Amino acid sequence: MTKQELRRLFSERRQALAHSEVLEGSKAIAQLFFTHFAVEQLKAVHAYLPIKRLNEVDTFPIIYTLQEKYLKTQIAVPRTIPDTPEMEHYQWLPDMTLVMNQWGILEPDPHHSLRYNIRNIDLVLLPLLAFDLQGYRVGYGKGFYDRFLAQCHPKVLKVGVSLFEPIARIDDLNPFDIRMDYCITPTKIWTWRT
Repeated sequence: MTKQELRRLFSERRQALAHSEVLEGSKAIAQLFFTHFAVEQLKAVHAYLPIKRLNEVDTFPIIYTLQEKYLKTQIAVPRTIPDTPEMEHYQWLPDMTLVMNQWGILEPDPHHSLRYNIRNIDLVLLPLLAFDLQGYRVGYGKGFYDRFLAQCHPKVLKVGVSLFEPIARIDDLNPFDIRMDYCITPTKIWTWRT
């Protein structure tokens, strides 16, 4: 299937999920995350803030566990730069001010937040709609994360999170698509890291 077809199909599948299914799936993903990754050895984890109305995997169970139990691991969160295809990144703090952007996504308030150097990030949690058995993901099609990942340290771990299992393959990959190292579903961690 093409990315456009997959976006439509998986958007519909995700919207059909009950709130409780998203919550339980997100908790299971968080549990697998902390079981599998040596988080205490990571300098920083980058986590997107979920779009609740789109039933994205909720990253807050991971964020809150990091801030409560892994005090040496910093957390970075993104903000889209208005009218551009770029993001900027801020250090997550428990009392940080969040504002809603034009797409209904919570983001750090740039006037009251600390910018974060993305070269310090060791692991990025990736939002996605679908992914395939080769480790490629389908996002929303704006390219924000592909551009961001290209600027990160070459050894950064790219970890997708999905409420669904992979499809066989994405038919219309392009040279700019970046393969994930891992993808966590509620029941399994898929790996392509060599």
